[in-house]
Amino acid sequence: MRETARRIFIYASYVLVASVVVQVLLAGLGVFQSSDWFFWHASVNSIIVFFLPIVMLIIGRWAGLSRRMVLLTAAVPVLVILQSVFLIPYHLNAHGVLRAIASLHVVNAFAIFYAAMLLLDETRTMQAKSA
Repeated sequence: MRETARRIFIYASYVLVASVVVQVLLAGLGVFQSSDWFFWHASVNSIIVFFLPIVMLIIGRWAGLSRRMVLLTAAVPVLVILQSVFLIPYHLNAHGVLRAIASLHVVNAFAIFYAAMLLLDETRTMQAKSA
């Protein structure tokens, strides 16, 4: 059971990184192609990027993951929540320095990607040790 949970977690780590990349792609399409893409960016794929790591945490408990892997997995949904928090000044039509806080939305996207890549690196290390 533990080995199966680890295998599922490994595959989910790849899916997580891919979904983060797709999330950035959808944002770019929303800016440069058509604002219709923002629906997919804000409503559909963001749900995947938020809930997939939560499911991975449950699977990770069965897999007996290291504390570092659990913390990296938990960091992703926390950072996704911050994504929405950073947009509050924009949605409130704030001005000046308060409006500039919304620009942290883009910076935080890098943090989400970095956390997902660190998790994937840890997963690959775990996979190499078990092989």
